[in-house]
Amino acid sequence: MRGARRWMPAALVLVLLTGCSGATAGQASPGVQTTTAAAPATPWDPCTIPDEAIERAGLNVATKESGVFGRDQNGFKICGWESQPSDSKYYFSIFVGLEGIDYIDDPSKFDRLQSVRVGTRDATQYQQVGADASLNCGAAFTAGTELIMTTLNTSALVDLVPYDPCTELSELTASLDSELPD
Repeated sequence: MRGARRWMPAALVLVLLTGCSGATAGQASPGVQTTTAAAPATPWDPCTIPDEAIERAGLNVATKESGVFGRDQNGFKICGWESQPSDSKYYFSIFVGLEGIDYIDDPSKFDRLQSVRVGTRDATQYQQVGADASLNCGAAFTAGTELIMTTLNTSALVDLVPYDPCTELSELTASLDSELPD
């Protein structure tokens, strides 16, 4: 049951992220030559971040979980960790997909978009539609052809949240900046 409570917010993000695209990417018009480099076939796996970096960020390496219920979702590689046991309980996740930043521009899925700086990166802070901003936060930025989304979801078991979720998320993401793709 613990795993279900832990990944329900992440699963909700994926449900909200699921969408269709009408454009056919990568197809050239007849007679037109293109010189673009091939995009990676699969996104970078955030579970490859070294345990030492995760510990330095203040996360519990023993709680690392790949995917949602152990599986990648909708083309996104996902990895998540819990905060250290003595801290208020939250879950930090990284989602990586072969999408552009406009992926989070859908007002039926995401709102309260705001430009922010996270570590060395320009990012867009967001909330899932209907999410409680006092408990959860998300930030998204691109690295090459990949969309990287970081989320912080406070456990439903926490009564008083002693941190601002967006500030905490920004600090966690910035502390892992050197481990993320450019």
